[in-house]
Amino acid sequence: MIKTNELKNELILNLDTVKDILIKNDLLIAYNIIDKNISYISYDSREIKNNTLFFCKGLYFKEEYLNIAIQKGATAYISEKKYEDKNTSYFIVTNILKAIAIISHEFYKYPDKKIEKIGVTGTKGKTTVTYFLNNILQEHLNSKPGLICSLWTYTGFKDKQSQITTPEALEIQRYFYEMANSKIKNAILEVSSQSYKRLRLEGVEFEYGIFLNIDKDHISELEHPNFEDYFNCKLQFLKHCKNILINRNAEHLDQIIKAVKGKKIVFFGTDNKADYYIDKIIKENKGFSFIVKNDKLKYLKKFNIEIQGRFNVENALAAITMSKMLNIDDKTIQKGLSKTKVPGRMNVYEKSGITVVIDYAHNRLSFEKLFESLKTDYPNRRIISVGGTVGGKAYNRREDFGKIVGQASDYIYLTADDPQFEEPEDICKDIGKYIEDKSKFEIIKDRKTAINKALKNSRRGDVIVLLSKGTDTHQRIKNKEVPYESDVTIIEKKFKIVKNPINI
Repeated sequence: MIKTNELKNELILNLDTVKDILIKNDLLIAYNIIDKNISYISYDSREIKNNTLFFCKGLYFKEEYLNIAIQKGATAYISEKKYEDKNTSYFIVTNILKAIAIISHEFYKYPDKKIEKIGVTGTKGKTTVTYFLNNILQEHLNSKPGLICSLWTYTGFKDKQSQITTPEALEIQRYFYEMANSKIKNAILEVSSQSYKRLRLEGVEFEYGIFLNIDKDHISELEHPNFEDYFNCKLQFLKHCKNILINRNAEHLDQIIKAVKGKKIVFFGTDNKADYYIDKIIKENKGFSFIVKNDKLKYLKKFNIEIQGRFNVENALAAITMSKMLNIDDKTIQKGLSKTKVPGRMNVYEKSGITVVIDYAHNRLSFEKLFESLKTDYPNRRIISVGGTVGGKAYNRREDFGKIVGQASDYIYLTADDPQFEEPEDICKDIGKYIEDKSKFEIIKDRKTAINKALKNSRRGDVIVLLSKGTDTHQRIKNKEVPYESDVTIIEKKFKIVKNPINI
């Protein structure tokens, strides 16, 4: 259930203070102060209260949004350009994103300093590790920790589905403010590369940080111009962490370690070069069991997870190791692990001998790990894949999909996946260029139709893999969120399932 309670807002910020902060940070170009105080801040013209300070930001920002905000009660605005004939206070700045971050900190009275924060970053696995940690901490604290991740947000006042991995700086500080007022002392955040590219975590210092892995992704004119920029944004996060947990098997390990020289580092991994490592993995009826060792501490313990995907054992190890850094006992860790299910991540359904796997895999690393796991756990079975790649960004995913999914699958239905301003068929044709055997794929623009055809043409023993949408209830088309039933809902209706997905 999605719950959102309004926190009574008693915050006031003097506009002279806003001016002083902008000057201190070398951001202010020009200003005019009419009213002295504001009692709310926002960059969304649909969300305005009396005496709001309005931020003019965004690639698609229009002056009409500012006009609407003023009509609804905004009495001041901050922008990178001056808008004429507005009877309001204003501040013209050199960087609107940094202005949002530092003003949000000041308005909400630096609430992040009252919270012990764990950040999780990587190209793959962030959400699952965040969910593992959330459940372990809930067992440990006997209460819910704060949570900000791509699937869910919990602040004590908000308990709702998320729209983005790491929200804008204003939301982050508002969420921390709500957590602090709910007496929440601990929070887990999923940290995206964009959160540093767009200064969403400007000024936030983490007590703990986890680095899972790194691979080429999010490369486009809208995200990162190259891998170096993407990687550097990941490293920026670690530089703002006091204690750091790193995957010993991560690519570019030397660069990662060099970037955080002088900080306290613990390693997890798949061999005994790491502090905590996996010794043995056993496929169970539900999920996996595995042994975790730390030779220095003479530590040896068996753990279980009830979700599919061998790669999730490594994700569980990250959560276990962080839990040991937090001095959480093994029994509590096991309770948290065993209750973890992640919507849209390795959800497995079976009916009439057909297995359907729904996973959010959407980049090279996640494709490789997913199909490696499927080949091991479902040997000698035909694999039918359904999916596509996003429009307007991360163009490298098209080649990765074509080569990796194309090689691993016996047949593929290429279809829509947030096409934005591109035609789904054009994206699918781009992917098809990289599929070596042109006879083993077809293009079906409508995603639900593609899923239904995959089911109709399947036979006993087949494994159908639905890629990258999971529980998403919309398709992003021409900058609008167009309702979509979600892969999970389509399968649960088809299989007449009215409960959580089963794990085989």
